[in-house]
Amino acid sequence: MPCDCVIHPDTGICMKCATDEQLSELSSYDPTDEGKVLRVSKSSFMNYEYCPRQYYWDKVILKDLRMPPSDAMVRGTYVHQGLEDFYETWDGQHHLIPLFPEDEVFETLAQLEQRRLEEWGIEYCPPVEAEKKRIYYNEKYDIVITGMIDGVVRHEDGTLAILELKTGNSNQSKISKTRKELCFYRMVLNDMDGELATRFIYVLPDATDSKLLQSLLSKKSKTVWVGKEAGITLVEKVNKRSVSSFESRFEAFLERIRNHEWEMNWDDWRCPQWCSFNMSCEEEIAGVTFDDTM
Repeated sequence: MPCDCVIHPDTGICMKCATDEQLSELSSYDPTDEGKVLRVSKSSFMNYEYCPRQYYWDKVILKDLRMPPSDAMVRGTYVHQGLEDFYETWDGQHHLIPLFPEDEVFETLAQLEQRRLEEWGIEYCPPVEAEKKRIYYNEKYDIVITGMIDGVVRHEDGTLAILELKTGNSNQSKISKTRKELCFYRMVLNDMDGELATRFIYVLPDATDSKLLQSLLSKKSKTVWVGKEAGITLVEKVNKRSVSSFESRFEAFLERIRNHEWEMNWDDWRCPQWCSFNMSCEEEIAGVTFDDTM
């Protein structure tokens, strides 16, 4: 359909007609960047939710500095790449383990995906998309949204399901956090393709918590598959309450970030362990100041 073009006051072009390259060039995660539209990804939204102050250091003050990846991030990328390679090379085989690299985590992934193939049918095994870069202008919120979904698959009832792979330890808190991420991608799919996903899939190859597993198995509304030694796949129908909660939090995030609200979300254990900027916050909490005239 032809666009009813409206020139954006900050960028000087119609953002709905902009190319992917223009959308990237004319947007920024830094809300203080003049002449640019706010860019939002799943990660930037979740990072601000985690700690606005950390977002400020990472995306505003030190936005041109690339922080080195942690060991957990490197491993996560490795596992994601293995799953993506499987999706790209799968050619109708019924037995999936030989299609993955020889590694314990991929053996578990293969077992979990084998269960999906067996339960839903081989015709629903290949993804509709995997790690496809998406970028578009959201007129409602006046933002550029970007991201890559781990996987979008077709459920046996014909509707879409969004798949998210999470490495590392798993617990209820992590699942709740991931649910917000999946709601974000559900919004993206609806905005760009006009199709609403009806299910979320959590693929947790490192999960070994027996209490988490028993808790999930006790809920009749959820489907749970497990690997032989480790690993859980959780399939759940999209809950309207989760979607409403995400929408309200997302709108609050946009308002706060546009107001340049950078409060710290300090935790005595978590922050020193996981945040590269913790010393700045510790000094502020302790009331340390420096005489810049010396």
